[in-house]
Amino acid sequence: MAAFKDQMKIFLLGCFVINCYSILAGGDKIGVNNGMVGDNLPPADQVVTLMKQNNIGKYRIFQGSPEVLPAFANSGIDVIMGIETNRLQEISSSQDAADSWVKTNIVPFYPATNIKYIAVGNEVLKVKENVSYLLPAMKNIQTALQNVNLQNKVKVSTTHASESVIGNALIPPSRGVFLDDVKDTMSSVLKFLSDNEAPFMVNVYPFFSYVNENWRNISLEYALFKSTSPVMQDGDHSYSNLFDAIVDTVISAMENLGYHDFPFIITESGWPSAGLNVATIDNAQAYNNNLIKHVLSNAGTPKRPGRSIETYIFAIFNENQKPGAETERHFGLFNPDKTLVYPVNFSPY
Repeated sequence: MAAFKDQMKIFLLGCFVINCYSILAGGDKIGVNNGMVGDNLPPADQVVTLMKQNNIGKYRIFQGSPEVLPAFANSGIDVIMGIETNRLQEISSSQDAADSWVKTNIVPFYPATNIKYIAVGNEVLKVKENVSYLLPAMKNIQTALQNVNLQNKVKVSTTHASESVIGNALIPPSRGVFLDDVKDTMSSVLKFLSDNEAPFMVNVYPFFSYVNENWRNISLEYALFKSTSPVMQDGDHSYSNLFDAIVDTVISAMENLGYHDFPFIITESGWPSAGLNVATIDNAQAYNNNLIKHVLSNAGTPKRPGRSIETYIFAIFNENQKPGAETERHFGLFNPDKTLVYPVNFSPY
């Protein structure tokens, strides 16, 4: 009888754990990036309302924004706060500058606004002259958080473009390594992240991989999550979408440097709806809906099955003043008037 009671306790405990896991998994929400390069974008309070109406639970902004953060207070929305890349030189060379940034952009708003991460710079490795400022700036921001006793509440990281750190998206993911010219930097950044229990952040764009390959070596179906059978076989792992292949290539690169089972966040992914022959409403709708469905399914990737992937879509709004190619102004899920550019299911489960 005692043995039976013990077995029942174990069974009930297991059911409790499974139920809790299901609740947590079901509570996962997609995130969005909010670029602000436009002259017709809605104010922050309307952005918060729009996000809550559409079950969007995570928000990334690219620069310190004391005028925006109060709107997110007590909203239940998680926030990634960015530091502009052009501030890194100053912050890397001055602890006072780092302290000032934290006291201006974090201290007045936390914890009412749930700032979970500070992203120091964005895709810094694309501009080589900024690389030397990256790690010192991250360390100074970390010290600034320690100075106000927030180092265990707000984590410091930085975002990387996948193509800048792993290059070719077509290699078998298990062979992923960081490019030679960034390997030392990545090793130092990963050590910093590991020491401070912060996640690796990477921007993953099958759109750019598809376009940069001139559509010769990647099928559109593979890029849009539309393949009905595996496109790439890598040992025991089968890949039917390019997103998973890129993510697992980055994971392999981290493992190659000795960092296994490292936490990571997809800080950007998306598909433009205009500006190029493959940047269409239909393709953008397919990619972003399939992305949301995939990451919220907790299917994970072949290297990390059964895990949720915290992901932020770029972007919440079209930005009419963003420089660069025409596609750059058409990544938004919503128009500035808060109407959807195309139907999006933010809660597929």
